Amino acid sequence: MRGLGWSRMWMRPLGSLFLIVAIACLALLAASEWTIRRGHEAALRPVPVPHDAASVAEGARLATLVGCRSCHGEGKGAVWTPVDWTFGQIAPPALARTAAGYSDAEFARLIRHGLRKDGSSVFIMPAWSMANLADDDVGRIIAWVRTLKPASDDVIASTWFGPLGRWQIVTGALRPSFEVGDVGPPARPADPGRYFTLALCSECHKLQEAQVHDGNKVPALAPVAASYSLPDFQRLLHTGVGAGGRDSGFMGTIAKENLHALSDSEIAVIHAYLSKEAKP
Repeated sequence: MRGLGWSRMWMRPLGSLFLIVAIACLALLAASEWTIRRGHEAALRPVPVPHDAASVAEGARLATLVGCRSCHGEGKGAVWTPVDWTFGQIAPPALARTAAGYSDAEFARLIRHGLRKDGSSVFIMPAWSMANLADDDVGRIIAWVRTLKPASDDVIASTWFGPLGRWQIVTGALRPSFEVGDVGPPARPADPGRYFTLALCSECHKLQEAQVHDGNKVPALAPVAASYSLPDFQRLLHTGVGAGGRDSGFMGTIAKENLHALSDSEIAVIHAYLSKEAKP
C-alpha cells in the first residue's frame, strides 16, 4: 500500500508537467502556424516579359546572380538540409512546377515581395534584396523560368518545420520573406553600381555597418570594398579569393555560385559606387 501511495504522489506532478508541456507544444504549433499561413497584401504590378533569345539568356544570367539557380538546383528543385525532426527541412521547389500556377504579375510579386499566390509568405528566399530588381530584369528572369519544363527528375520534396524551426519562426529568428514597400525602378539604371549593390549584396551586408546574418558576422560593405584594388575586387567576385589569396569564407561560396556571372565592367561600377560611399 505504501508503494502505491508513493506512486500516486509522483504521478500528480508528472501529470501536471505533461499537461504543461502539451499546452506549450500546442501554443507553439498554433503561433507558428498562424505566422506561416498568415495572408499579406501587396499590389500586383505587371512587368514586361520578353521572349527573344537575348532576353532569355540575360534572364538566365540574372537568375544566377540573385541565387535562383543555385538555391533551386538549376531550376529542378533541391533539398538544402537533411530531414531533421527538430528543425524540419528546407527544400526550394522546382521552378517550372511553381511558375506554372502563377501569372507573370503573380510571379513577379513572389520574387519581389515573397508572397505566394494565396498571399502567404515564403521563407528563406531573400525578397528583401530582390525587391530592388527593376521591372525589366524581373521580366527577364520570368522569361528564363518560362523556358523550363517540369521533368521526371525534379525534386518533389517540400519545406516543413519541426519544433526548433517553429520556435525560430515564433521568436523572429527565422522571419517570413514578405517584403512590404517600394520595389525597383521600371528599368535597370545606365550606371548600375548602386542598383547591383542593393539587388545582390543587401541580402547579407549593410552599407556602413557590420551585422550578423544567419549566425555569421558580415562586415560593412562600403569600407571593405574600398580597401580592395579594382583587380583584387574583380578576382574576389569572380573566384571568391580574397586580397592576398586569403579565404573569404561564405563569400567565396556566393562568388563561385552567383557573383561570378558579373562582367568586369559591372564589377567596376559596383567598386566605384562602394568606394565613393566609403569616403567620409
